[in-house]
Parts: sequence; C-alpha cells; structure tokens
Amino acid sequence: MNDTVRVRSAEFRDLEAAYEICLKTGDAGRDATGLYRDSRLIGHIYAGPYLALDGFIGVVAEDRDGVLGYAVGAADTRACERRLERDWWPSLRQRYPDPSGDPAGWTPDERRIRSIHHPAMVPEYVVEAYPAHIHMNLLPRAQGQGLGSRLLAAWSVEARGQAVSSVHAGVNARNKAGLAFWKARGFEPVGAVRDSGTIWCGRHL
Repeated sequence: MNDTVRVRSAEFRDLEAAYEICLKTGDAGRDATGLYRDSRLIGHIYAGPYLALDGFIGVVAEDRDGVLGYAVGAADTRACERRLERDWWPSLRQRYPDPSGDPAGWTPDERRIRSIHHPAMVPEYVVEAYPAHIHMNLLPRAQGQGLGSRLLAAWSVEARGQAVSSVHAGVNARNKAGLAFWKARGFEPVGAVRDSGTIWCGRHL
C-alpha cells in the first residue's frame, strides 16, 4: 500500500474524511460508530477545528480510495485553547445543550457534549515542557504499514517550520497499541490524568 499512498498538507476539503476517521478510531483506537447517536461529535472535538480553521498544522495520507489518515495539531497549545474558545466552541454550544443531571447516567454523546461546553485544559506541566500538540489517526486498513511514521515525519517538518521544538500527544490509557506507537517513536510518558484516563507523552523534535 505504501507505494500508492501520498502524504500531503491537510486542506479544508479533507474535513469530512477526518471526521470519518476520527469516528472509526474513536473508541480507544477502535471503531466508535456504535457508541454515538451523533456520529460527528467526536470529530468536532479532535479533528474539525484543525481543518476548518486556519493557522494549524496538518497533514493527511491518501490513496486512490481517499484520505485514510491524518495528523493535526498546533504549535502553541494554550493559544489553540484560546482560539477554540473564541472561534469553535460557541456555535457548537448553541447546537448542543449542556447536559444536566447525574453524570453517571450520561450517554457517550452527552459526555462528549459536556467536553464541548467544558473543554479540559492540558495540564500545565505538560504544556510547559512540550508546548505543541498533535492528534493522529489512521483507518484500520492503513495501520501497521508504516504510514503513522510517515505522517509523523511530515507533520514534524511542518511543525519545525513554525518553530516547534517539542510536542505532546494525549493517549487514552485503554489504547495500548496507540501508546506503544508513540513510545516507539520517542514519545515518553510525562503523566496521567486519572479522571479522564489520559496518558500524556512528549518528545523533542
């Protein structure tokens, strides 16, 4: 497959493909299609703004059948959080009312909507050491063939062009394969947020 796959800069036209990939890998690396009534919720959080808004860093991998993976992120995580608060979350908050009641009874959709209204901040100790961040996902048919490494390399080139010298990724603690991927590429765990199950990994570029 690698001979027929092209890695290029991400564009707005890749938005729908990124949403689909995000859903297909949204359950700790597994297909989350059956978890959500609204299939776009997870993409709103982890993919959409990086393609719909300008100023972010993004690359995609595509073959003759379309986009099959992406790597997106931001050079400055705190600036990104402020940008999303200004330009991305407000319209989504109007579309999705903030859930109420006992969180223990919330559906997966409601938990995602809650994070739209109250997005979690990346811990300061992570951002201080690794100010940039990256999200990466590949469709199952594209995994295990070296495309993740190609995407990371291409993203890193673009990131260095924006003066990025270190970057972090958040990994779901249940995603053992994902954690192994990042560790094999030099990302070292720097801490975990117990209530969300996120393992933060960082690397200098």
